[in-house]
Amino acid sequence: MVASWPQKYLPLCIDLVYNVSRPARGLLGGSPAAVNRVLPVAYRILGLVSLAGAACLVGLLALTALLIVIYARSGRVRLPRLAVLGGGALYSPLAFILRALGRPARFLDLFVVEAANAAMARAFARAGPVRMLAVPQCLRSGECRAPLDPQDGYRCCRCGRCPLGELGEAAERRGFRFFIVPGDRMVKRLAKRLAVDAAIGVACPGELSGAMIAGMKMRVAAAGVPLACDGCFETRVDLDRVKEAMRRCGMSSSR
Repeated sequence: MVASWPQKYLPLCIDLVYNVSRPARGLLGGSPAAVNRVLPVAYRILGLVSLAGAACLVGLLALTALLIVIYARSGRVRLPRLAVLGGGALYSPLAFILRALGRPARFLDLFVVEAANAAMARAFARAGPVRMLAVPQCLRSGECRAPLDPQDGYRCCRCGRCPLGELGEAAERRGFRFFIVPGDRMVKRLAKRLAVDAAIGVACPGELSGAMIAGMKMRVAAAGVPLACDGCFETRVDLDRVKEAMRRCGMSSSR
């Protein structure tokens, strides 16, 4: 994705710089003297804007890297909204830096998830009554026979072969709609269709970080719980952590 950026936008930038004189001549009545006076100023402004934008990106990269270091040492996220902004907008360069330092991309995803959790903690605690819990289908047992509904995902049979039956019952007691989904696209469709006030998502860190950022853009109070074991088949999650997230949802508004 990073390598394709120059190929896509560099020709547009070159075309803009070298062809800006054509409309300029028309606006200035075709006077070469007027064009020669205006164009250097226009180029200077364009250069200053580009330099300021580059400086902002470098500053955001440095600040986000500092927040990641603090998270690595203390386990706490400082300036969570800024951390989500930097982690989402500059994911590729940050992942490259972390890989160079021997850290996997999973660490960056966990950082973004925890930052999003912290950023939405207050809204999550004050969320309204329409709530959903979405978990991935990879948590099912390999012997699962649950039917797949194209609108709502897998319908749990509560057969006891995996912990999803227990989790579904806990969700119902807490007033959550429970969904076992085959992918994050279904989660977004469900959130829009149900107009949820709050959502809890369980997924691998890579998918969860993107889903949390999407939830913030949709103004849905969300909490994310990463899978304890990845692999896309018979994965695991900390059930106590999911139940704790359900307990916190709407806690302030119910008091």
